Amino acid sequence: MNDIAIQEGRWAPVSAGEYDRRTRTVSVNLTVVEEVAARFGHHAAVVIAAIVAHERVHVLSTPEALPHDEELRARAAATAASSAEVVAHIDEVLAGAWT
Repeated sequence: MNDIAIQEGRWAPVSAGEYDRRTRTVSVNLTVVEEVAARFGHHAAVVIAAIVAHERVHVLSTPEALPHDEELRARAAATAASSAEVVAHIDEVLAGAWT
């Protein structure tokens, strides 16, 4: 995975991660990681792996990629790096930020 840079930060739990195609950088939201770990008992490293795998698809994607297809590939990568349960729990934490 040396093809991208990975950063960690803390911000409101409205996104699990962010990406910058220009710098090929993925940022992981530790606020979300810690909430998923605390609420559901997943190891932080597994949650981080899911987020990095998801954002990696976006950061390495071409600008011509169809957003829906890209998101499906990103979610599949996150599931492969962790599990469907971890991805669902990340979604649950993120959904709570909007309610």
